[in-house]
Amino acid sequence: MAILAILLMFCCAAFAQQSTDKIPQHDVSDLPITARIHTSGNPDWLGIGFGFVWVSVPKNNEIVRIDPKHNAVKARIAVDEEPCYGIGVGRTWIWVLNCKSQTLTRIDPEKDKVDLRVPVSIAPEGEGSIAVDDSGVWFVGNEDGHSSTLVHLSPDGGTLRKIPVGRESAVVNLGFGSVWVTSSGENRIYRLAPDSGNIVARIDVAAKPRFTAIGAGSVWVLSQSDGSVTRINPANNTVQSVTPAGVPGEGGDIAIGGAYVWVSAAGTPLTRISSQLARVLDQYGNYKGADAIRFGFNSVWISDHGKGDVWRIDPKGLPIYITKE
Repeated sequence: MAILAILLMFCCAAFAQQSTDKIPQHDVSDLPITARIHTSGNPDWLGIGFGFVWVSVPKNNEIVRIDPKHNAVKARIAVDEEPCYGIGVGRTWIWVLNCKSQTLTRIDPEKDKVDLRVPVSIAPEGEGSIAVDDSGVWFVGNEDGHSSTLVHLSPDGGTLRKIPVGRESAVVNLGFGSVWVTSSGENRIYRLAPDSGNIVARIDVAAKPRFTAIGAGSVWVLSQSDGSVTRINPANNTVQSVTPAGVPGEGGDIAIGGAYVWVSAAGTPLTRISSQLARVLDQYGNYKGADAIRFGFNSVWISDHGKGDVWRIDPKGLPIYITKE
């Protein structure tokens, strides 16, 4: 027992020193990819819901539905031109914003078809997200040309309200009884009360915050300026930690699940962060074609828009690290 205790102490100390000095680097070929599901086109945004994985394919103007039981495409749903801004998954419908056609489309997941179209005004870049709850759909509108308006639509597409938020906002998320909006222009996260629309807090983070994930009692923010991940404590609206993940640049995505925060970026499809320690465990790079990520069905899903595939990764096949505070 004494020998085992010494070995565990050595492993923990070695890991702590390694994670501080250098992120463990691996080639993308080391990833435990259990399936590559071909969608054709340029698969991008991902959503998990109704027992399926949903993938936007902007080039084909469609949403692809993947059955995780068989790792196979089960449906191709035509939407409007250039589906973008993520995929909004509600309890009844799937929602998609379309950049080129400037529309919001509502998909009936039982019939695999669009049953509602609503004209909208959104920024054409497509680096945003859409959030859904029982009250309707939340996204950032571009009515003033600066993407600084949070738009809230009812489930039938009617406008409920428009709320001013930060400059160059893009990503909307829901959690902890609040609406969270990233403002890349102000380097802040806005927290709003969904009922009143009042701004509850403005939280400063690293420059160019973009994507967010909610889980493990926190809000996690990926900043494109330095590729860091900021952990926000929703109990007091303060930054709890900043993890230097080293994946700066446009694009990217972040998700949470299975005790980890998962980050994807151009050139580095997967970075794994301990949600307990807010520390990078390992990183898989040398591949430019993948940067959308979600966790579901005990797997990590990554869109490879370079080859038209969606990867399914088994987290159990990744290295095990012994960690402590």
